[in-house]
Amino acid sequence: MRTPSASPTLLDVARAAGVSRATASRVLAGQANVDPALAARVVDAAERLDYRTNTAARALRSGSTGSVAVVVPNSELDGLSGPFVGAPLRGATTTLFAQGRQPVLLLDDGLATGQLLRYLTGPHVDGAVVILHHETETLFRRLHGLTIPVVYVGRTSDELAADASFVDCDNYGGARAATRALLEAGRRRLATIAGPATYRPVTERLRGFLDELAAWGLAPGPVVHGEFSMPAGAAAAAQLLQRASVDAIFAQSDLLAVGAVRMVSSAGGRVPDDVSVVAFDDTVVAATSDPPLTSVRQPLQEMGARAAELLLQMIAGTTTEPAQVTLPTTLTTRASV
Repeated sequence: MRTPSASPTLLDVARAAGVSRATASRVLAGQANVDPALAARVVDAAERLDYRTNTAARALRSGSTGSVAVVVPNSELDGLSGPFVGAPLRGATTTLFAQGRQPVLLLDDGLATGQLLRYLTGPHVDGAVVILHHETETLFRRLHGLTIPVVYVGRTSDELAADASFVDCDNYGGARAATRALLEAGRRRLATIAGPATYRPVTERLRGFLDELAAWGLAPGPVVHGEFSMPAGAAAAAQLLQRASVDAIFAQSDLLAVGAVRMVSSAGGRVPDDVSVVAFDDTVVAATSDPPLTSVRQPLQEMGARAAELLLQMIAGTTTEPAQVTLPTTLTTRASV
């Protein structure tokens, strides 16, 4: 019997979780080839018993650090763009914690990339989940030669394809659903406000918009590009209202859509009576807009969680081929159509 003063052992954890000692060991070593329900029981038992693994000894035995880097763009940690990092970060870290791994947050400011690479190539982490953004799309080029496994959240460029592992959302399908919602509402003079033209999600959303119009036998609608911001959305909407007669706008982000709605209103129009608007992202911005925006939901937290799962499989050696996952988007219907 273990005395109250004695430190809990791995065997104590295994007994409390109702699993074998070997299973408990695999879970607490961060191996991914364990049933998630059993892994959760082991983690719960370890926390209840206040069990602490000897990380240094484990690293010497297995060459594993027990830590995983989560790299995020520094520019996206504040302001309204936060959900695009916060939600995937939450998904990734929750999954890593559940498998007994310690997430290490690394910031990419676009300036000290060399320092970031030196850390990743040193004996600090077993792999990395990298949350990409259009402002940091060159980062993956410098990560290409890393010896540790890397899984990306998002796919900013077509270059990130053949030999890279990533989790993305269905930008193309989401754009078609957004356009279809406008068409089914009886709108026929559609325009789109798109993000930066070189950003892959933008080109996929634009392709979906144009293909859905073509499927309905309609000519391509006008396109205006801008940054993903409210001012850019307002400026783009002003251009569209001046040069074309539009009765619907597909805005490629919630922020662009809010800017467009405000411009329609300032020009004397009403949403959705005069102009319907559908957005993309379905963040809190869409839900709190006036009127609340119909928006395509990106499964951001799920993307982070799936990326962490893939990475743990790569670390455990249960998969060796690049894993490329596209998660479905869904349309949240509100009052802007």
